[in-house]
Amino acid sequence: MCALFARIAWTTKRLADSGMSQRQIAKRAGVSQMQVRRDLKRNGSKTETKRHDKEAMDIDVTRCPFAEFFRALGEPELGALLICETDFDIVATGGGAVTLTREQTIMQGAPSCTFRYSFAPRD
Repeated sequence: MCALFARIAWTTKRLADSGMSQRQIAKRAGVSQMQVRRDLKRNGSKTETKRHDKEAMDIDVTRCPFAEFFRALGEPELGALLICETDFDIVATGGGAVTLTREQTIMQGAPSCTFRYSFAPRD
């Protein structure tokens, strides 16, 4: 259950990094703005936004509590399946409005996770 709450907190952080306001995140997630603020504070991941404009958003995650957790268990492959691969499922729910490429992950031993989002043109 803790991993689920941690995943929600991480997703909240990523939405905030995308430029969404805390109010928008709270509305989308069906939680209070206070919960969003709390999640953003306790997340523990570290990110660097490399690019953020109407065409794309590039983020490098340089610290991942999920990778730390699954490495401590000796199960990074399981972590990659349960945590990392769901990022692509989440993006797929956008119906093609957003695409994600990721060349590497901390979970698989790289120094960072490279999230490269592309946004379809809006009318």
